[in-house]
Amino acid sequence: MDKFLLIIIPFMSAMALRRLDLLRARHAEIITSYVINFSLPCLTIMTISTLDLKNTNFAPVLMAWVVMAAGAGLAYFAGRILKLTGGKLRSFVLVVTFPNTCFLGYPLTFALYGSAGLPFAVIYDQMGMVPLFLTLGFLVAGGKKSLGSAMKFPPFIAMLFALIMNMAGLTIPEIIASVLKGAGWTTLPLTIFLIGMKVSLTAVHDCKTVATSLVLRMVVIPALLFFSLALLGFKGLPYEVTLLESAMPPALTTSILASRYKLDEEFAVASISAGTILCMIVFAILTFFR
Repeated sequence: MDKFLLIIIPFMSAMALRRLDLLRARHAEIITSYVINFSLPCLTIMTISTLDLKNTNFAPVLMAWVVMAAGAGLAYFAGRILKLTGGKLRSFVLVVTFPNTCFLGYPLTFALYGSAGLPFAVIYDQMGMVPLFLTLGFLVAGGKKSLGSAMKFPPFIAMLFALIMNMAGLTIPEIIASVLKGAGWTTLPLTIFLIGMKVSLTAVHDCKTVATSLVLRMVVIPALLFFSLALLGFKGLPYEVTLLESAMPPALTTSILASRYKLDEEFAVASISAGTILCMIVFAILTFFR
């Protein structure tokens, strides 16, 4: 129950405060900036820099690349069948391809698997999701000209820094490590709080397209991964976390790309909102029966 409350309380509190008009868009911008530019890089550095690279299972990284690349192709063909074009098609591909592996994936992984599962979520997100998002995601949203700005993404820079430190055998001084760890752990409740501020069922209008995007993102893609893992005989915590991350609703950052590159932001927000609400309901059911 305590893990359930870890997710539900920040989520419902944010929704209630927004409903009371005590939280506004500028507050979400401040929290987003803090998470992306500070707390998430801190969590990434503390996780990646301390990994035992020789003995860590990096299969989730390869699976993330394969699953998301396949998801992009699946999304494109499904979008064409739905006769989507232009910005709507690009937004559709983005929300189907990229799961919310950080803002929702981290807290849910920690709630379901504890501190043992969280490193695999970070690996899946920072080494799998982020590089593909910064290349394929930006390419889908804004074309080749957008790739330059993608490389300035703070969590990506933090990951490279942490990998270099790890491979060089460098360690972070204890006093700095304690600060980084404390700041990094604030990522988990703040990301859930941020999602509670963002979601809105009133944003759902094009129900057919939104429903299709969520079926592909949260049912078809993870189902294909599940059967692939079963066929290959892959079992254990890394693969369970990989499957959980792959089943997350659309990434919050897809709406940021949709807004930046003048795509269909309303559709992206609608898919994110509906998917997040659905995910929270499923999470509550899973927690109850665990």
